[in-house]
Amino acid sequence: MVAGLVALALATTVAIVSVTSVTIARHRLVALAEATALHAADSFDPSRVSRAGSEAVPPLTDEGVRRSASEFLNAHPALPMAQVSLLSADTPDGRRARVLLRGVWTTPVWSEFVPITLPLQAESLSRSVIR
Repeated sequence: MVAGLVALALATTVAIVSVTSVTIARHRLVALAEATALHAADSFDPSRVSRAGSEAVPPLTDEGVRRSASEFLNAHPALPMAQVSLLSADTPDGRRARVLLRGVWTTPVWSEFVPITLPLQAESLSRSVIR
């Protein structure tokens, strides 16, 4: 009976550690996607800024957003997980930058009860505003 309770306690501990780890990894991937989208939203050519009413409109291109997002990820010193890739980076309307990242979470403690790896995705949308 004691051995069963110890096994149950260990399984519960491993599950809690794994759930906490995957939650932290997901938050870090979302934060990285937000930072990447923010950087990509600033990738416009200042000479092509136009005015719409009282607001200046910075024009974004898919190629500029993709290049800026890729450069940002390559220059980032510490990625939140080992396998982070840029799935897509584009501009849906020429004013906002959209970035989709994929990462692979690896369990900190191996167990029969939790998967060894789990794919994660994070998407972020950012816009530059010039007033």
